[in-house]
Amino acid sequence: MDEKNEKIRQLKQEIINYEAKLSANTSNIGDYRIIKCYEAALLQKDAPYDVDALIADRQGVRDKINELEAEIEALEAENG
Repeated sequence: MDEKNEKIRQLKQEIINYEAKLSANTSNIGDYRIIKCYEAALLQKDAPYDVDALIADRQGVRDKINELEAEIEALEAENG
């Protein structure tokens, strides 16, 4: 496997890891925490987590995923 293809594979694995972080119940920024905050809001109770920090942290991960996807696109374009 050439160097660019290996780099693409590594970047795709990073994306998978970040996506897992967003969805994992055990993650400090996982969907579970968003759901619990939403449930609290529906019940007009205080959120169990810092919603602003949670959303900001999740957006940071999404931004990183977008950067990695752009890097993959650039590498794939180089490969033709």
